[in-house]
Amino acid sequence: MATVTGTGDDAPTAAASPADALPSWRRLLIIIILLTGGIKSALAFTTVVPGLQLIAQEFSSSGDSVLSAQFVVTLAPIGMAISGLVAGLFVSSTNLRGMMFASLAVCTLAGLMQLLPLNYYALLASRFVLGFSAVVADVSMTSILAAQFAGATRSKLIGYRHGISSIGTVTTMLLGGWLAQNYGWRAPGIMFLIPGVMLLIAFFVFDKPITLERKLDSKDRFSVWQLWPLFLLSLILSIGHTMPSFQMPFLLKDNGITSAVLVSRVPALSAAVSILAAFAFGYVYSRLGGWTLVMSSTLMGIGFIGAGFAPTYELILVCVVIEGIGAGWNMPFFLNRILDRVSPGQQNYSIGLVQSSLFLGHFLNPLITAPVRLNLGIHATFVTVGGALVALALLMGIWITANRGRPNAL
Repeated sequence: MATVTGTGDDAPTAAASPADALPSWRRLLIIIILLTGGIKSALAFTTVVPGLQLIAQEFSSSGDSVLSAQFVVTLAPIGMAISGLVAGLFVSSTNLRGMMFASLAVCTLAGLMQLLPLNYYALLASRFVLGFSAVVADVSMTSILAAQFAGATRSKLIGYRHGISSIGTVTTMLLGGWLAQNYGWRAPGIMFLIPGVMLLIAFFVFDKPITLERKLDSKDRFSVWQLWPLFLLSLILSIGHTMPSFQMPFLLKDNGITSAVLVSRVPALSAAVSILAAFAFGYVYSRLGGWTLVMSSTLMGIGFIGAGFAPTYELILVCVVIEGIGAGWNMPFFLNRILDRVSPGQQNYSIGLVQSSLFLGHFLNPLITAPVRLNLGIHATFVTVGGALVALALLMGIWITANRGRPNAL
C-alpha cells in the first residue's frame, strides 16, 4: 500500500484522497473492510440483547436479576470506554495495520467465549476484553479511513460506515433472537466468526504497512481536551442511544411480550431506520451543521416519550422509527465534527476519546436509569430519558442561536 500523507482538516471539499492513487480493485476492497468494521462492535450487543430475559433468569440468584443481566451487556461498553482513553498509546501512525490485525483477532476470540459454560464473573471478564479489543480495532480502522480519504468523501464514508454497522445490527439482532429462542442465550456468540473472516480478508487487502506521515502545523498546539463539550454531549446522547437495546426488552416484558424473536425486532427496527438516516448524514450535515445534533436529540426524545406511553407493541414500533432517525445521525456527527477540528497527528487520540465517551454512556445507562426504573417503573424511565433529550435539544438550539455567525458553535 502506498505511503499515506496526512492532510489538514480544513482541506477543501474536493481535496484528493490518498486512496485515489491505489488500484481501483484494492481501493474498493479497502472501503469494504473499513465500512464493515463497525459490525464487530455491534456484535458486542446483538449477541446478548435478545437473550437478556434468559440471562436474567439464569443469574436470578444475584439480587437484582435485571441489573445483573444488563451488566453482561455493559461490561463490553466499559471495556470500550477505557480502551478509548488509552487507545492512542496502542495505535500510532506507524502501526495501524498491525494493531488492526491483533485487535480483530482478540475481539474474535473474546466474543466466542460466550459459547463456553463460563461462570458469571468469567463471562463479565470476557465481555470486558471483547469491548477493549473492539475499540482498539475501531480506532485503527477509523484512523486508516481518515488517513486514506479526505474532505466530503470522508464525511460520506463515515455516514456510510454507521449505516452499514446498522445493517449489521439489524441482521445480527434478528439472527441472535432466533438463535437465543431456539438454542439458548449463549448460541448467538457463534456470530463472532464474522470478525474472524474479516481478519482473513484484511490480511490479503492490507498487504503492506500503512504509514501516516505527520506534518506539524499550528493545529498541533491545539489540545483535543479543549473539545470536552463535544465529548460530554456524545456521552449524554449515547446514554439515550442504548435505550432500545438495554431497556426495551424489559419495557416489552412489562407489556406481556416475552418472545426473544419479538424482543429482537425492536432494536433491529431502530437500527434499520438508523441505516437510512446514516446514509443521508453527509447531505444533512453539510446543510445543518450543528443543528444536525439538535434534530437528532429531539427525535430520539420524542420516540422514547412515545414508547413510554404506548399501550401496544405496534405503537412502540412506530415510536422506535422516530427514535431511529435521530439515532442514525448522532454517532456519525461526533466523529466527523471532531475529525474536522483536529490535525492528522491528533486523529488517533481524538478518535479514541470519541469512542470512549460513546461507550462510557453505554455503561452508565443501566446505572443512571436504575433508580427511576426501581421507583417509578420502566415506562417512566423511557419518559424521563426522552424528556431529558428534548430538554438538551432545546438548550443546544439556544446555544447555537446565541452564537450565530461564530464558526463551529457546536
